[in-house]
Amino acid sequence: MTILNTIQQETLLRLVDEVSDYAIILLDVDGNIQNWNAGAERIKGYRADEIIGRNFRLFYPDIDRKNKKPEILIDTAVNKGAAHDEGWRIRKNGARFWGSISIYAVHNDLGSIIGFGKVTRDLTEQRNAQKARIEHMKELERKNEE
Repeated sequence: MTILNTIQQETLLRLVDEVSDYAIILLDVDGNIQNWNAGAERIKGYRADEIIGRNFRLFYPDIDRKNKKPEILIDTAVNKGAAHDEGWRIRKNGARFWGSISIYAVHNDLGSIIGFGKVTRDLTEQRNAQKARIEHMKELERKNEE
């Protein structure tokens, strides 16, 4: 285990807090949100004071919650150390975004899980661009057949 001095700890915390391209959050063992960085606010739309203490399951569409996707991802992180997924997620305003999600189990010195780190990246623009390219290719193929 790496021991960080106070300056290193502060630098690391500030780094995580200031990252804006990725939502980086810590969850307790029950999936309740413990911290909130600038990227989480930008991507998901909640301010820290609105979301800390709430459960991360609220970011998942109803169908995913019904199918226990959040629980499955947590179980995978518990059993394998990490879980990765892509799919629709929900912003504060109800809008959907295509997210790439990684959840990592965080252990104490004794190896017990003390929480989870969750990293989310908004891939909506990339997904839409890829779909547009595919549609364009299909259109070209149709024109070539004519």
